[in-house]
Amino acid sequence: MKKIDKSAHTGDGAIALIHQRVYEMGFVWHERKTDAGIDGEIELRNAVTGEVANRTLSVQSKGKGERRFPGEDTDGFHFLCDRADIDYWMSASVPVLLVCSHPETGEAWWMHVQGWFADPERRASRRIDFDKNTQTFDRSAAPRLLALADPHGDAHVPVAEDRPETLTSNLLPVTIPTTLYYAAIDTQDPREVFRRQRTEHPDLPIAEDFILRGDRIYTWRAPEKSALGKLIIGRSKQMPLAQWDGDETRQRWLVQLLNNALRADVAADCAWHDGRKIIYWRATPDLNARSIRSASGRARQVFTPKYKKNNPAEISYCLHAGLEWQFLDIDGTWHCALVPTYHYTRDGRNDSYYLSEYLAGIKRLDRNPAVYHQTRMWAHYLHGDDDTLTFRDTILTYGTLQTFDTDKGIDDKAWRVDPRKPADDAEPEPLADPVNEADEDELALFEVPR
Repeated sequence: MKKIDKSAHTGDGAIALIHQRVYEMGFVWHERKTDAGIDGEIELRNAVTGEVANRTLSVQSKGKGERRFPGEDTDGFHFLCDRADIDYWMSASVPVLLVCSHPETGEAWWMHVQGWFADPERRASRRIDFDKNTQTFDRSAAPRLLALADPHGDAHVPVAEDRPETLTSNLLPVTIPTTLYYAAIDTQDPREVFRRQRTEHPDLPIAEDFILRGDRIYTWRAPEKSALGKLIIGRSKQMPLAQWDGDETRQRWLVQLLNNALRADVAADCAWHDGRKIIYWRATPDLNARSIRSASGRARQVFTPKYKKNNPAEISYCLHAGLEWQFLDIDGTWHCALVPTYHYTRDGRNDSYYLSEYLAGIKRLDRNPAVYHQTRMWAHYLHGDDDTLTFRDTILTYGTLQTFDTDKGIDDKAWRVDPRKPADDAEPEPLADPVNEADEDELALFEVPR
């Protein structure tokens, strides 16, 4: 009686599983009837329009039935390739994928062969290490396969699908007071106003929400409620803000007043950096980490001390959550555009000597989810939802991030990504550290992870 052995049956099942997964991705599978190390090709196809792009990926399948791959556990395994196969794959003019699978359980994982064996040491070892958590061969792998087959995006562009989607912007609606206070004053130097408030009247609140124009000071709050009351000439007067409507010069004055209002609204928690024109969370008095509740409900660190590895009791540098912003008048409504950033100090107060390098490092690592959640954190804080903080009597009233509904949508994972890295759409750890801390002190050079 003729038979088909277990190995052949498993191999056939592995090819069938690849065919099914490629179908789910919206691509086209072409199986080879005769092969010398390549079982078939994946042809790219636009899942929305049906157009094919003349871009392909070659695939070699390796299936295991009830047996496990070498070193296999819940996180990964390794596979030892034949040297002749490696030479054949590396000479290919298109990307080659090695897909290892368990057809009976419907599990499959993939590796870009040329990318892996570009390292001479790996090629000499003939070994490929698979990470089950990041290399699953299923629908989620489609964007990375697109990036492999068409790295410059010449043949594929994400096409909007007919599906509802809600877009979250970084625009925070702001309600501003309808009146201003003004008074005569004998200086036009803001630094002089701050100095005199601090030195001449240290027992009174210091006002930050003012501008100086001509021989006048304009402010959102009555000067008499702060140390400004001791510096003005005579008593302050009120004026309707509407008087500045239509005057471009005074609209610029208004924007500066709004900037100063935001600085004043967060002054209890955040410091102003005059050089960078940002606010950032102050260090705690004891230099312990500080967290606030983010919009998602989880605690997010906004100040984090980093200690030396060779001396855990001594601080190397401090990482602060920071914010840039811009006030915009959009269709008669004021909005604050939030741009989250970071700040680095060596002791919680003074700038790190390597501030620029640290910023460059973390900006390279920041991806959309990190920026998104940092933006939501600042919006949540300004709106006043964080009940872990004391009540703030703010000048401006901050709304919630502006959202827009659309009947078209693009899958976020369809944007070009580095095919060597897993997709990242989960909320990252708060204030993730962008540097490998050296055993030396803060003055030592550091390395940015590659």
